[in-house]
Amino acid sequence: MIATASGCRSDNASPADGRIATWLDISPAIGDPPRDPGDALALLQAYGAGTLRVRGVSVIFGNVPLVRGYPAAQELLQRLDSGLLRAWRGASGPEERTAPTEATALLEEALRKEPLTIVATGPATTIASVLLRDPAMAGRIERVILVAGTPGASTTPGGGSMITADANVEADAYSLQLLLESTVTLTLVSPSLASGVGLDATDLDRLDEGHGPIKLITPPARAWLQAVVGAGSSRAFAVPSMLAVDVAAHPGEVRCEAAVASIAGPPQPHLLVTSRGSGRSVTWCHTGDPGAKTRILGDVLRVQPSSR
Repeated sequence: MIATASGCRSDNASPADGRIATWLDISPAIGDPPRDPGDALALLQAYGAGTLRVRGVSVIFGNVPLVRGYPAAQELLQRLDSGLLRAWRGASGPEERTAPTEATALLEEALRKEPLTIVATGPATTIASVLLRDPAMAGRIERVILVAGTPGASTTPGGGSMITADANVEADAYSLQLLLESTVTLTLVSPSLASGVGLDATDLDRLDEGHGPIKLITPPARAWLQAVVGAGSSRAFAVPSMLAVDVAAHPGEVRCEAAVASIAGPPQPHLLVTSRGSGRSVTWCHTGDPGAKTRILGDVLRVQPSSR
C-alpha cells in the first residue's frame, strides 16, 4: 500500500507567508562514480530560498538510475531541517508511466490540497503519470518548470541552428508529449545554458564554507568538475536544474521569453523551441542574469542542517 501524503511534511497547511508551494521531481547524485551534482545542489537550493515552501520531493530516473538517486535524496533530506520526513520513490524508467508509484500518489494528494508549482529536473514521467490517472489534475498545477529544450534557428544567438543533447526528452519523449498536449502552464529551462550559469572551482570553494548536507555534495562535485575540465570543453559545469529552481524562487530575474515548442527528430527526439511558428506555447528560459550565480549560491548557503 502506498503511504498517504500526510507523511510527506510536518505541516499540511497552505502557505500563509506568501511563499510559493512547490514540488520537486529530481534525480540527485552523490558519491562515486561522479555524476552531475546539479539536482542534489538544487534540492538544497530550494530549501535555502526563502520564497519557496517545498511540499514534497519525488525522485525519478534520469541523471542517475533510481536505485542511486533515491538513497541520495533520502540522505540529503535526513540532514536538512526541512520538515519533510523523506523523499518519495518515482518511476525507474518510462515503462512505469502507467504504474502507481509513491511519487504519483503523493503528488496527486498534495495537488488536491493546494495548487503547486512543479520543478521537474528529469524526464516528465511523474507528471505524465499523474495526468494519465486524473486529467483534472492539470487544473491544480500552477505551472511546470522543466529542464528541456533545444533552441531552433530563431532562438539561437546569431540565428544559427544549434541541436544539442536533450537527455530528458530522449529518456521519455512520450511523457513530454502528453504534457505538451495538456493545459498545464509550461516553463522550459535550457539544459545547455549556452550563455548561462556554470559552477567552477571558486564556486565550489565557496559552497564548502556551508554546513550540514552541502558537505556531502562538494567532494563529488569537484570530481565531476575535474571530469568536465579533463574533457576540455569548459572550466565549469552547467547547472540547469539550479536555474530551474531559481526561476521558481525568483520570478522575473532569469531571462525568459515567449516561445513555441514541439518534439522533433531524428536522429534523437528533442524538444525544438522557436520564437515563431507552430507548436505548444511555452515560456523559454535560456540565459542566467548577471546576478544569477550569486543568488543561487546564496540560497544553497542559507540551508540549515537538521537538529534531529
